Amino acid sequence: MAIFEAESWFPIQGKEAEHKAAMTNFLKWVGANRHLFKEWKSLRYYVKEIAGPNSGRHFIVWEYEDLASFEAYKKRRGDYPGPYAEYKKNDPYHLGVMDHRNMEVEIWYEIDRPLWLE
Repeated sequence: MAIFEAESWFPIQGKEAEHKAAMTNFLKWVGANRHLFKEWKSLRYYVKEIAGPNSGRHFIVWEYEDLASFEAYKKRRGDYPGPYAEYKKNDPYHLGVMDHRNMEVEIWYEIDRPLWLE
């Protein structure tokens, strides 16, 4: 059963352009280094709009085959050894463009996937 790791945040006010550039660079870097992320089934990036206090909240969602894949990746990446040191340099989380005061991380478990419309 697939699981999804969802992280959400707001960009730091006044750093929206830097945030956009950092996210674009990150997604391109991950795509160019896909071999480092064999457990990721997918990686998706969203922004919530329309109305309410969470309008403008950004989301990145990683899909893993199962919880064991998630745990294996997290253990291997750990404190960013070897090639993951470069990942850390490209991760917007570490670049001062995300407001860490309101970040949220969630794990979502799929339910009734055979019934989904895809």
